[in-house]
Parts: sequence; structure tokens; C-alpha cells
Amino acid sequence: MLLVSALVLGAGCASGAKSPEDAYRKFAAAVTARDGRALYDALDQPTRWAWMTVQKWDREAYDIVISNYPEGPGRERELRRFEKGATAQSARDLFAAELAPDLMAALARLVAPSPRFDMQGPDDVAEAVLPDGGRVRFAHTRRGGWGFAGLGPQADDRKSRAYHDLEAVRASAADYERAAARAAK
Repeated sequence: MLLVSALVLGAGCASGAKSPEDAYRKFAAAVTARDGRALYDALDQPTRWAWMTVQKWDREAYDIVISNYPEGPGRERELRRFEKGATAQSARDLFAAELAPDLMAALARLVAPSPRFDMQGPDDVAEAVLPDGGRVRFAHTRRGGWGFAGLGPQADDRKSRAYHDLEAVRASAADYERAAARAAK
């Protein structure tokens, strides 16, 4: 049983494309189909991991709000704020619901037939060079294969906001606990 679980988990981690060309094909197919889940699958590993962290931290913040915030409009507001991340079945689903719909139109301009590939940078980076001169960046990781790296900054920003939101929720929960303890005296 443990071996089967390890094999399934390992297969999920190695979902990246085998080459930059393959990564571009997966990216272009996802954008053309306007499929947010397929776009998530076409991302580079650090970007996918950032979204996994966002989902984890949103779920933790949601749980803290449920457990520690007093009933009222503030609690309901915070629950709504974290609900999408807390109730998503996966980071893939959260990405598809939260970010992908707004991105598809902008990313469509990066889809072109037969781009050439520039591999002159580090071994772990390649760029698809489009006929109009546009560039689409792909990155390679040891275990993740090749993936679209153009959303890394947005993922890092969202991850940073999720971290700070979670820290604020933790601090507020501690304040509510202290206030409840004082009121009980």
C-alpha cells in the first residue's frame, strides 16, 4: 500500500513536460481551450508549489476564523474572504477559479504556430520566440519537468498576501482568545 501511494505521488510530481517544445504545446492547448486546470498543469513547478501554499494557508486561515472569531459580520466577512481557498479540492482548482479566467485573454496573444526556441540562457530556462518577437519563458526543475514560468511573479505575490493574511488572522484570533479569557474572569 505504501509503495502504491509513493508511486502515485511521484507520478503527480513529475507532471511537467519533457522539453520546452512539449511545455509550449501544453501551454498553448490550455490557453486555446480556456482551460484553467490544464493551464495549472502547464505551469513550472515553483509556480504550482506557490499555489499549493496559497491553498494551504487560506484553508488554515479559514479554520482559525471558524474556531476563534466571535459570531458577527466581521467573522462572516473573513470566512467569505478565505472560502475559495479553503473549500477548493486542490491548488489546481483554486488557480482555475481565482486567476485563470482573467488571464486567458492576455495569454492568448502568446499562442502562435511554430515558435522557435532560444536556449541561450541557463540550462534550466528556455524561451519560445514568437513570430512577432514576443517571448514565452519556460523553466525546468529537477523533478517537475518543463513548465510555463510567466506567472511566477503573480504566484509569489499571491503567496505573500496569503502569508500576511494568515499572520493577521492568527494575531486577531489571539486577541479574541485573550478578550474571552478576560471576560470570563
